[in-house]
Amino acid sequence: MSDMSTRLASLVIDASDPATAAQFWYIMLGGTATPGRDGSHRLVAPDLGGCGLDLLFVPAPRAKTGKNRVHLDLATESPHEYQVLTSLAADVGARAVNVGQGPGVPWTVFRDPEGNEFCILEPGDLYHHTGPLAALVVDAVEPAALAGFWSAATGWPLLHAEMNSAALRAGEDSGPWIEFLRVPEPKRGPNRVRFDVSATEPDDDTARLLDLGARRCDRALADPEGNEFRVLPAPVHT
Repeated sequence: MSDMSTRLASLVIDASDPATAAQFWYIMLGGTATPGRDGSHRLVAPDLGGCGLDLLFVPAPRAKTGKNRVHLDLATESPHEYQVLTSLAADVGARAVNVGQGPGVPWTVFRDPEGNEFCILEPGDLYHHTGPLAALVVDAVEPAALAGFWSAATGWPLLHAEMNSAALRAGEDSGPWIEFLRVPEPKRGPNRVRFDVSATEPDDDTARLLDLGARRCDRALADPEGNEFRVLPAPVHT
């Protein structure tokens, strides 16, 4: 585990209609959808294997172009659940798409009502005990190096690393993964899906992240491959 005091807090998703996006993901993941004063909608405490991650839908400054570099994979535990979940996704506004995955793969790729890609996975041993969210998947030029940075930023241990993939998990036997998969194309343009981390010492922790390879950018910080993220003060519990 990292000795830093930063933790993964939210997955932030740009949306032209945050309320509709939050409603879609409420149906897929559960939780409580709450509106914000800035036009955002937050999906609080969805059933994500106890990892404490919220989904925050914020008004999009621009239309989506190109494939996202961060997407969600949803788990299923039986062939019947796979059929039910893929049918449900289509019924509530998602559409199946081909993004080059080829025939015969054990998942279906969808775009949600905002056009953001996600996958529903057929049952598999790797994703038992994850909860509905199997993984947050990040495109990476250097998966192991990027995973090392995010292990330090989130406190999630690095459990797998090789040339083409690397993975973090908050617990060794339960909860979702953060997976980094080699994609040779570098990042172009701002990400529509990105992370917020919370920090008990925001200034000190920002300095540590900069030492680890982050840099300052328009959206506060970017990781070593340019993926934007924010460092926010951790909530004070009374």
